[in-house]
Amino acid sequence: MKVPAQRYTFLPDDIDYIVGEIRGLLEAREFLTLGRYGEEFEREFAKFHGVPWAVATNSGTGALEIILRALGVAGKEVIVPTNTFAATAFAVIRAGAKPVFADILPDLTLDPDDMARRITGDTSAVITVHIGGLISAATPAVAAECARRSVPLVEDAAHAHGSTLDGRAAGTFGAAAAFSFFSTKVLTTGEGGMILTRDERIYMEAQVLRDQAKVRGGNYHEAVGYNWRMPEVQSIMGLAQLRRLGEFIERRRCIAAIYDRALAGVPGLDLLPVSPRCSSNYYKYVAFLRDADPGELMLRLKQRHEVSLGGFVYEMPLHIQPAFSLFSGGPLPRAEDLCGRHICPPIYPELTDTQAEYVAAAIRTELAQIYGGSDSGSEHREP
Repeated sequence: MKVPAQRYTFLPDDIDYIVGEIRGLLEAREFLTLGRYGEEFEREFAKFHGVPWAVATNSGTGALEIILRALGVAGKEVIVPTNTFAATAFAVIRAGAKPVFADILPDLTLDPDDMARRITGDTSAVITVHIGGLISAATPAVAAECARRSVPLVEDAAHAHGSTLDGRAAGTFGAAAAFSFFSTKVLTTGEGGMILTRDERIYMEAQVLRDQAKVRGGNYHEAVGYNWRMPEVQSIMGLAQLRRLGEFIERRRCIAAIYDRALAGVPGLDLLPVSPRCSSNYYKYVAFLRDADPGELMLRLKQRHEVSLGGFVYEMPLHIQPAFSLFSGGPLPRAEDLCGRHICPPIYPELTDTQAEYVAAAIRTELAQIYGGSDSGSEHREP
């Protein structure tokens, strides 16, 4: 049984809708960027997450940089969890600020205590990242500390479309949030992003910055902007995907439940702790190996079972990557441990129950062979 790492989902009815709307757009000679579809996508995405304002962009990275520019971080510091995709820190640097890396919790998200220790008079913002679609139970503590210190909190919600904590949606915990619609995401437009915010000033400034910072309706500029616009074609795709988002998330949760049952108690494997307060969209399903090499397990699964694991989140913390050597700031032990020993079994709506069971069985089989039937993997090790 061949199981790919990831597949995006466009159902036949959605494909018919997308093709028909694009045909109508072209036949009507309507504007292909910043038109009525983009406005509708923004309204519907904001409504889905319970936030008043949304701004569509060309990417999640662009969305994050716009937020940081609107917050005026240039020349200051921004605290970033070291476990995130490099684009999070790239956005900080391109917005003119210095990333200050902080350690993570066992659920792979920002450690509020380590964050608090790193806040100084130069801190202009804190970014928290909802890794794998999980809004950590520690997020309110992060938000409370930021509020106490008068530091804006920014959510990198690239993974977290539709995820909630205590009934609150991703994008509602900070000053603004950035979402990604890259091809692997729960909701995809191929490329694209979205800003959500309750702050009208950020909303207004984001609209200006994404369109080359044009003001007064013409070629007059009071700031340095960029082309961060989302084309209408992608907005049409986004509308189709958004209408299925609830279905996509429900199916992912069903697959996660299969993995929970099938992988619980497997020697040498610990499942990522998920608080019952969090309803994850399960962009990723994460488990930790105690002693085995993730690379070896990935190779065994691919060669012997035709199972491809999903991409890591993430395998090397940013503070030890060459691109960020100027900002490393010393060891961050929990991230250095957890990032190097986790795996992500495939999870997407088209994965069948049978395939999920097959993946779990393959993982059990290979771990049993790696550990050779000994007790080497039986001693519990906290993730």
